[in-house]
Amino acid sequence: MDNSRFNEFRHTRRFRAINRAAQILLGLSLIIALNFLASKHFHRIDLTQTGSYTLAPETRAYIRELQEPVKIIVTIPNNPEIPESVQVHRHLQKLLREYEAAGMKDGRRLVEIEFVDIYRQRSRAQELANLYKLTQENVIIVARGDRTQEIRAGQLYERRGQEIVGFRGEKAIPSAIVDVTAGAADKVYFVVGHGEMRLDDVDPLRGLSQLESFLRERNYLLATLDLAVEPAVPSDADLVIIPSPQASFLAEEVEKLRRYMTERNGRMIVLLDPGRRHGLEDLFFDWGILTDDMAVMEMGADYRSQSGDLIIRRFAEHPITNLLIEYQITALFGQPRPVRTDPAALANERIRVEQLLGTSEQSWAERDYRTQDPIVFDQGRDLRGPVSIAAISTRSVGSDLGINIPGGRLAVFGNSDFISNNLLRAFGNRTLFFNTMNWALSRNSMLNIPTRPLESYQIVMSEKDLNRILIHFSIMPIAIALFGTFIFIIRRRH
Repeated sequence: MDNSRFNEFRHTRRFRAINRAAQILLGLSLIIALNFLASKHFHRIDLTQTGSYTLAPETRAYIRELQEPVKIIVTIPNNPEIPESVQVHRHLQKLLREYEAAGMKDGRRLVEIEFVDIYRQRSRAQELANLYKLTQENVIIVARGDRTQEIRAGQLYERRGQEIVGFRGEKAIPSAIVDVTAGAADKVYFVVGHGEMRLDDVDPLRGLSQLESFLRERNYLLATLDLAVEPAVPSDADLVIIPSPQASFLAEEVEKLRRYMTERNGRMIVLLDPGRRHGLEDLFFDWGILTDDMAVMEMGADYRSQSGDLIIRRFAEHPITNLLIEYQITALFGQPRPVRTDPAALANERIRVEQLLGTSEQSWAERDYRTQDPIVFDQGRDLRGPVSIAAISTRSVGSDLGINIPGGRLAVFGNSDFISNNLLRAFGNRTLFFNTMNWALSRNSMLNIPTRPLESYQIVMSEKDLNRILIHFSIMPIAIALFGTFIFIIRRRH
């Protein structure tokens, strides 16, 4: 009996020991499995209201397209006795942690971060100076292979006079990443000689200085093109942009553009305004696009801003506009002219025309906008809304084997105000134009990238929105006033 109980106790103790060992092994296996899954599948969440710890989608897209590791080496010393030095390091560490996290791809680190104190790590500093042929101290090195870019500390901050007003690290570093990873930069020519908007103009209404800065930061080479002087469109032109010509093109200038588009499968973006004769009708005819000499009148309360500009809410589904549709982002235009498909182009199988943007059903395109007062819709003469105000055209080139080869691309907008200094940052204007450029250049990986900086906010409301807000904010005060009046009357009676 005693032996039986002893054996039973011994078996129970062994069973408990095996059970504990199994629990420990299972626990360790669970921890290892969780850590493995966490290293492969993790997601960072920014709970701050302003997105202070979130990289812009454009930056994440640049990092996502990396094929080879990029090194970011900070040689700016962190001196606790210098407040500016501490501030720089605090901003950089916060930013570069996000770069490091965004650069993890299938367990591979595509963004390598290193901080080097050049005064304490002298051997490493000398090694970097020899390897990257540094020309100065206190810089950020962005390197891939033998290609390097240096970012000075002064480039990290935006100043107004002597005051620092913003941190520009997320603009400077992606620009350097593009420089060291991209192939040959695309060269974009802006046509001049007909009163077009100019890149060096800082005027709010007609200047493109903000667009110039934006494109140069993204590794585009920009130049001007005077067709009256040049014998042809330059051979290195990847894209030609005609921004709001105020005078008509000469026949020989149009012919140079036609040859560029048809013989060289050119890429072009044209921005036109109502009331201006451009002389490009023959070119547009080749590509199945009509730009009627009319002005769009918008009567929809939800499609007009308080400043009188048009709020564009109708977008056709296309890689250029998908982001705007998905996030319900609108665009802000000045008064446009209609840009639509030429019915004659529908029979041409090698031309594909798509209308991108439209106005409301309460709008129309007015033919007598110069002479009619007051302006009213004339059935049979004017064009009833929704009115198309932007269109794109692609052309395929046939080969001897009967294969259609992709040809040129043309985008035409019936307004140019949306890329001016005054409106470039409003709503989705910059994204719309940037996506159009990337589509024209066949840079598909860069399409649908929001380009707004995180610190930039702008609110533009339609008349309908203003009326709705007025009603909403009036309900509570009116209700309180009525309730107070009711209580006052009751108290007076008693």
